[in-house]
Amino acid sequence: MSTNLAPETRAAIAKMLARGLAPLRAEPRVPLSIWAEERFKLDADSSQQAGHWVSWPFQRALMDWMSDDRIVRVIVRKSKRVGYTKILTALLCYAVHHLRRNAALWQPTDDDRDSFVRTELDPVIRSIRYLRDSRRAGGKADTLKLKQFQAAVLHLLGGKAARAFRRITVQLAILDEWSAFDQSVEGRGDPGSLAFGRLEGAAYPKFIGGSTPGTQGACHVSLACAEADVEMHYHVECPHCGVEHPLSTGRDRKTRGKRTKHGLQWEPGKPETVHHVCPHCLQPMTRAQYLAGEASKPGTWVCVRTGTRYEHDRTWRNAKGEEIRPPRNVAACIWSAYSPQKPWTEIAEEDEKAMRADAAGDASLLITLINEVYGEAYEVQGAASDEHHLAKRAAKHPIAIVPRGALVLTSGIDVQADRVEIGVWGWAKGMESWAVDHCIIEGNPSADDVLWDNVATYLQRRYPQAWGSGLSLGIEATSIDSGYATHAVYNFVRAHPELNLRAVKGMDDPKKPIKGPATSQDVTWRGKRWPNGVKLWPIGTQASEDLLHGQLAIETVGPGFVHFAEELNTEWYAQLTGKKRIPVRSGTAIIDRWTRTRPRIEVRDCRRYAHHAALCLGLDAYSAERWRALEARVQPPIDLFSTVADACTPPVQAAPPVPPPAARMPSPKNSAAGLRAGFNRW
Repeated sequence: MSTNLAPETRAAIAKMLARGLAPLRAEPRVPLSIWAEERFKLDADSSQQAGHWVSWPFQRALMDWMSDDRIVRVIVRKSKRVGYTKILTALLCYAVHHLRRNAALWQPTDDDRDSFVRTELDPVIRSIRYLRDSRRAGGKADTLKLKQFQAAVLHLLGGKAARAFRRITVQLAILDEWSAFDQSVEGRGDPGSLAFGRLEGAAYPKFIGGSTPGTQGACHVSLACAEADVEMHYHVECPHCGVEHPLSTGRDRKTRGKRTKHGLQWEPGKPETVHHVCPHCLQPMTRAQYLAGEASKPGTWVCVRTGTRYEHDRTWRNAKGEEIRPPRNVAACIWSAYSPQKPWTEIAEEDEKAMRADAAGDASLLITLINEVYGEAYEVQGAASDEHHLAKRAAKHPIAIVPRGALVLTSGIDVQADRVEIGVWGWAKGMESWAVDHCIIEGNPSADDVLWDNVATYLQRRYPQAWGSGLSLGIEATSIDSGYATHAVYNFVRAHPELNLRAVKGMDDPKKPIKGPATSQDVTWRGKRWPNGVKLWPIGTQASEDLLHGQLAIETVGPGFVHFAEELNTEWYAQLTGKKRIPVRSGTAIIDRWTRTRPRIEVRDCRRYAHHAALCLGLDAYSAERWRALEARVQPPIDLFSTVADACTPPVQAAPPVPPPAARMPSPKNSAAGLRAGFNRW
């Protein structure tokens, strides 16, 4: 640098060079929990205590998972007062300053976004010098929606409109208060899938989804927890027996009014006596003992399903203690009793108030207690079918064999992103029905021709009867869902008129009938177009669900009764009963809606589509005479050469063929391992 320059000029040039070269400087990579305690500060405008960030023991693992590139998804089901919003703010600062990666954060609405930026993010940026100095020249480009830094960009968006999920490419996608988002954003898909789609092409994609839960079955974060590879809960050590256990609410999950023998306990009307009872030794632990234990020996995160542990040295270990790679999809559940800012006496007081109000008919306080204090989804007591009761009705007839009484077969097909599921049902007079078969064929419906060839082959198979006539039955009609891979489904229906296929689409309007009038649809497939190439049949979803619920409740064999086979397993029954009718608010009214209670319900959907196919055949309008004629043709009386054993044993020569290699069962990570035995047949 020239010595002729004035000292002020040299200082200004040096400052500009340092600022320009700053994005090229590489800092040693550290986890978020360490970085935050060194570089992150809390502002007095947005926090009770200003100054350097100090992590609570249970927060460190959450922060480490959010900054571990080996973990793709981090799901956090939480209560209030656990510091989650501050963690997200620290994560955004860490992403733009330390990782130098573009990030996007969505709030449920634009107003929520504005509030977060003004009260949480902007005060932190103003108070931290390295963030303030690294801002690009703002002007109109730097707004509530966009924060530009020298090495990265922050997108801050509301999640009401589908356009908020377009034209954004980031390495970090965050959904805050996930369960407050719409179930489907303008009919384009659920917000989690839309946000995750913005990570396509990223070298180290990271999705963070966290929220206080909502209503069971319609809660995004609870459904995501159920699908995660591990569901981690924070375990603390009992000061009496030394055994680890999670802090629990002391309330039975199914009957909220009933207390358990362990968990938070207190004398009725005396919240000041609250303590936590160990589930192993049943000895009490006070809040002071809990906090002292956390200060001397912090707890450990443990998966409640697999026993997987996250140790203090930041290693993952399986139930045997062996070190393993981190799971790609991690869910964490934490509630307010763990927070140093939430006295247990307040929890006891809120619990008693909520229970008194609920007993008087006001459930609002109970919903708040369960969602925001206990960090759990509120389960509305609505109409549902009992999977265990249905399983007890199962008869001893084998899968893939048409039982005595079933005279017509139809099938329903549900299309998913990585598979096609086919349910086959038999029908008789009065729409009495039998579960005959269920098959899962893996593949990409949008691109895999072999998948559709296997589906066509499957639909042409014939099922032997458990009746000694040697006759077999084929599938007479099929209804296939077109909600996913729409034009691939349309093209399959168009290309196979011989299979009597109908493309269907669910309509949520409660006034829609199960079988509505069809409309013509154009088919566009691989550069070709067929005007009016296929008919689309609407299915009234609510009416269809109501009818199925009523049929499953019938206990007497006859019209409407549903028969089950003994070989069907628990996963099959869980999917069949995976919806509940609960009251929900729509505009200014409270109406009943069928809402899923678990992620996988393909068996139930296949059953509804198979029923639609039966209605399209007109089976519900068959006269008694027509059913008798059909029975005489399909299942004629046993002749003199038949035996009683023949009526229960299918002919050997009619055994179904072996499935081709393309028809595979889904892997356990798809939560379909339970379907592996019993009904994946050809």
